[in-house]
Amino acid sequence: MTAPAATAAEALSGLARIRPAGWLGTALPQDPEGLLALARRALETDHPGVTGELTMLAARYTAAVFTVGGTQEPLVLKLHADPAAFAGESLAYALLGSTAPVPMLHGEGEASLSLLLEYLPEPADWTARSTPAALVECVAAVHTATTRLSSPEAAALGGFTLAATKDTAPTWISDTGAWAEVTAAHLDAYGADVVPLGHLDLKPQHLRRRANRTLALLDTETVRPDVTGLIDLVTLPAVMRQAGRELPAAHVLDLYLEAVWGYGARWSAQSLRAALRAFATATGLHDLHGLA
Repeated sequence: MTAPAATAAEALSGLARIRPAGWLGTALPQDPEGLLALARRALETDHPGVTGELTMLAARYTAAVFTVGGTQEPLVLKLHADPAAFAGESLAYALLGSTAPVPMLHGEGEASLSLLLEYLPEPADWTARSTPAALVECVAAVHTATTRLSSPEAAALGGFTLAATKDTAPTWISDTGAWAEVTAAHLDAYGADVVPLGHLDLKPQHLRRRANRTLALLDTETVRPDVTGLIDLVTLPAVMRQAGRELPAAHVLDLYLEAVWGYGARWSAQSLRAALRAFATATGLHDLHGLA
C-alpha cells in the first residue's frame, strides 16, 4: 500500500511538467555575501529611501528573501533570478492585493527584479481548530479573485479569461479532450469572464497571521492563469497532513465547496469531482488522494 502524500509536491506525482527543462537562464549567486550585495544594490537602485539592516531569510537558485529592518516597520525584500517569475509575482500581488489574502505589495523594481512586501513573521496556529478551514478559505479567495476585479483590471486580463482560452489547451497538457472537460466545468462553475488561477506554493509555513489575527498566504509567484485551482485542491489533504491536521479527503472537499460557494462559485460535489477526474487525465496526475 502506498503511503499517503506528505507534501504538496508528493501529492502531484505524475503531473506533466509545467515549466520546460532549462527554463531558468541565469541563477542567483549561491554565496551569502554575493546575495547581500545584490540586495543592497536593489535597494539603492529601485527602492530609494528604504534603508535598514538586511537579514537573509531564505535563498534558492531562483529567488532570495531578506528582511529590511531598522527604525521603520520591517519589510521583506525578494529578489528574483527570472524576469518572467518576477513579472508573474508582481502581477499576482497587484491583482490579488485587494481581492485575496496575500501580503501587501509596497514596491517593485524592474531593474533588480525585486519586490518589497509586507513582513509577516508570525505563522498560523495549526493547533487551532479553525486553521484547516481558514487555509481552504484563503485558497478559495485566490482561486476566485478575478471575479472581484475592477473594470480596468478585468480588461487587462481579458486574454486570460475562459472566454478567450476555452478552445485551446496549454502546451503542457497531455490530453486535450480531457482538458476541454475541465474548461467546460469551469465555465459552468464561474462563467466565461473568470481567469482560472491556480498553482499556489502551499505549505503549512506559508500560512501567516497578521497582528489583527487575519491570515495570509505567502509566495504567490507560482500562480498561473492556465492551470486552474484544481491543482491546489489536489494538494490540500497533503498540506493538512504535513501540518499535523490530517482530515478525510471528503471533508477537505466539503470545506473547499463551502468556501468557493461563499465567493459565488456554482460547483456541486458531483461536478467538482468530475472536473478533478478530467484534470488528472489531462495532466497525467497519478492520484486524486480520495477527493474523487
